Amino acid sequence: MPWKLACFDLDGTLALTSTGQHLAAKIGHAEIMRELEEGYLAGRVSNIEVAARDAVYYRNLDRDDLVRMLEDIPVIADISKTVEWLQRRGVASVICTLAWRSVGEIFARRYGFIGSSGPVLRTDESGVFTGEVESDFTEHDKPSFVRELCATRGIAMSDVFHVGDSVSDIPLFRAVGFSVALNGNRQARQTADVSLNSGSLFEVVGVVPGLAGALDVGSFQ
Repeated sequence: MPWKLACFDLDGTLALTSTGQHLAAKIGHAEIMRELEEGYLAGRVSNIEVAARDAVYYRNLDRDDLVRMLEDIPVIADISKTVEWLQRRGVASVICTLAWRSVGEIFARRYGFIGSSGPVLRTDESGVFTGEVESDFTEHDKPSFVRELCATRGIAMSDVFHVGDSVSDIPLFRAVGFSVALNGNRQARQTADVSLNSGSLFEVVGVVPGLAGALDVGSFQ
């Protein structure tokens, strides 16, 4: 299978924790964010409501503050290695997440992804967050985000695979050519084409059809 695009969720997939909870702990609203995310996973609140209530705590912060607060976030092993390995074989990698787009873009720049989805925090003319949401993004927008990216690159959705771990990944799992539930919850494992538990992102390569055959001795060095 000639894959052209690899999609990766952020929270629970690339980051070993919720970026929202990690940042909330730094900012000072950890308990509020924990309740919001639990409500989202239980279906009691939408990501739109989560974003609106979380955004107010980012007022007067900027992107540099986020970079600083994300320096110590725990991540899965071998992110850069995986992105670079795929890129050498003509497969670009993108982050598909419900986390703030500015957060996803920090990870994208850090590890070599071509970009990120996500809701957008509004900024003023100096780049400082206002505490408001500029644009919303839900799990149902993930397939649309990827379709638009594919359209600009002349890629079919069947040439895309997605790696995620949670209910927010299910719409995209169903829209792409192959899906991997990496360290996933029950709903993700039941929906994905294959389930994998691993501490290394690079192990995804071994379960995606057409990629495993490209592995060689040098791939692990």
